[in-house]
Amino acid sequence: MRFRGLLRFPFLPQLLVAAAIIAPGNVASVRVDANVNSPAVPHAAYSTITPDDIGAHIAAMQGPRSGTGSETQRAKLNEVAGYIRNLLTGYGLNVSEDPVTFAGQTFPNIVGSLRGTTCPEKTFIVGTHYDGVSAGPGADDDASGVAAMLEIARMLSAQPLQASVDFAAFSFEEAGMVGSTQMAEVARSTGRDLVGMFSLEMVGYTCDVPGCQSYPAGIEPPRPTGDFLSIIGNANSTSLLNGFASASAAAVPGLIVLPLEVPGNGETLPDVRRSDHAPFWDRGYQALLVTDTANLRNPNYHQAGDTLDTLNLQFAADVSNAALATVVDTLTADTNGDGRADVCGTAAVGGKVESPQPQISSESKKDGSSSPDVLVFVILAAGGIAALALAGGLYVTVRSRR
Repeated sequence: MRFRGLLRFPFLPQLLVAAAIIAPGNVASVRVDANVNSPAVPHAAYSTITPDDIGAHIAAMQGPRSGTGSETQRAKLNEVAGYIRNLLTGYGLNVSEDPVTFAGQTFPNIVGSLRGTTCPEKTFIVGTHYDGVSAGPGADDDASGVAAMLEIARMLSAQPLQASVDFAAFSFEEAGMVGSTQMAEVARSTGRDLVGMFSLEMVGYTCDVPGCQSYPAGIEPPRPTGDFLSIIGNANSTSLLNGFASASAAAVPGLIVLPLEVPGNGETLPDVRRSDHAPFWDRGYQALLVTDTANLRNPNYHQAGDTLDTLNLQFAADVSNAALATVVDTLTADTNGDGRADVCGTAAVGGKVESPQPQISSESKKDGSSSPDVLVFVILAAGGIAALALAGGLYVTVRSRR
């Protein structure tokens, strides 16, 4: 496994387009990257998230807060839930709560919804988890992610996009992504049209001493210092991964972003599945892990030392602005210039067709048999080939008699 960007095949789009022309019934299965160089809504249309904005949220939330911890820790978690709920409500969002129960305790997923103006049925999720562990105050893990989510919600609430955005604070992430698994499963079972999803998982810690950054086995270290943001997508999330890298470069050029694409759903690299994006990967949705790499960099991970004063708030603000720009780009890109965002129509959205929502391929049915469209195409193709062969044979016969 290695970081993306080493291989490019410029002839693939032409081959895929040719295939689509030959087999028009299967156009929906074609995935061609569409590079959009500039957003439809300039990033400057949104205020800049500052380090002070991030720091104020973290200061309000840090403290041991575990849904399975002591009564004091559960009370702190309830307090943080109220903080999130009140802010999202104050931003004018439609706030809902979905109870999540684990080990006899119930804490909700909290969701603030910003309704889209054109195609509200299509939704992007900006997610993070608000629970922590008993051992520490969880400033980086994951008050930093919650702070980023809250600031992105504040920025976007002033100017809704054409598609909807859900700002989700998940519960029981530390118990095994219980809250996000529940949301992802409901999304799949009800057929929600999710355009994409972020998991903002620890976005505030950096280190600048060579060797302070570790990497999972199998990844060749690209940098010895922990001064970068890692964005990780699975094989189904290539367009969102590329979109984040592009939006970040345009909006926050000083932020070093290292994208990593993993095969399948990351099963061969367990470290990349340790947050709330993984349940969405497993159900066929585009999702990214956005992280400072957690314990691979931060020595205070799940420790008493995970406090606000150890964090790089400028870095956290830069990450927040990069994520904000990505949401804006994804939901406003208008490649044909008709004023309607690609995400609201049938044009390819950042390299994916409309939505990564799970679906049965047009090429086969659940029982493995061919679909009628494919059978018709095969029959027509065979007939065409036979006709060409017959015409060729007649031509050769006529020529031989002259």
